[in-house]
Amino acid sequence: MAVSRTARILSSVPVGERGRLLELQLQGEDELGFTGGQYLIFNTGVPRADGKAHKRAYSVVSSDADQRTFRICVYRLAQGPGSAMLHDAPVGTELPFSGPWGSFLPDDSTPRNTLVVATDSGITAALGLLHGRAFAPQRTRTRVLWFSESSTVFLPSEKVREEVETLGCHFQHHDCPPPGHPERTARALALVQEAARAHGPERVYLAGDGAVLHPLKQALVESGLEAGSIRLESFFNNPARKAAA
Repeated sequence: MAVSRTARILSSVPVGERGRLLELQLQGEDELGFTGGQYLIFNTGVPRADGKAHKRAYSVVSSDADQRTFRICVYRLAQGPGSAMLHDAPVGTELPFSGPWGSFLPDDSTPRNTLVVATDSGITAALGLLHGRAFAPQRTRTRVLWFSESSTVFLPSEKVREEVETLGCHFQHHDCPPPGHPERTARALALVQEAARAHGPERVYLAGDGAVLHPLKQALVESGLEAGSIRLESFFNNPARKAAA
């Protein structure tokens, strides 16, 4: 059973057209205990139709060098009561959460050619991974590709570029059709395959739209990359979750 913990909002700043960067502080404990690339599940307190509260997962985008004060970035969905609550919550609000969760992590600290691919809000998992202390030896040999509807709809791409390149990684942002568009996967696939041929990655990290990322993973495996060298974190359109339902 997940243990409930509490974090207090220290600051809340709008970023891009639909994003909000929250800085939070862990309450009543020594350390959060997360590794860069992991996420937390927040209980928003907003009731669902069945009476239970909406819970939402958010990656920690800040460095795991600080285990008490950390940041998440919330994408506001048009029909998202959970994200709306977090956008509107004032400074000082205490939020219950569980975690850290997830295996979007480096195997070890060995330097190796690495390709990180994110779509949409999946860039938050990528940023958390890149900021992680265990990932540091791979940064100068890492290429990051981010696909989103525009360069300003969530985190501004130039701000992300500055952050990623300051860490020593190579960064590219590509506008692409919105989720569900029939040409979305094909566009991402062509650019990722081109990057993989040029970079020769030994490890690949995929985060965001599962409808795009699962075909990408299959294509990379068919090109010769070991399936076990690919980490995948579906933020939405997760085929495995749909099959279980």
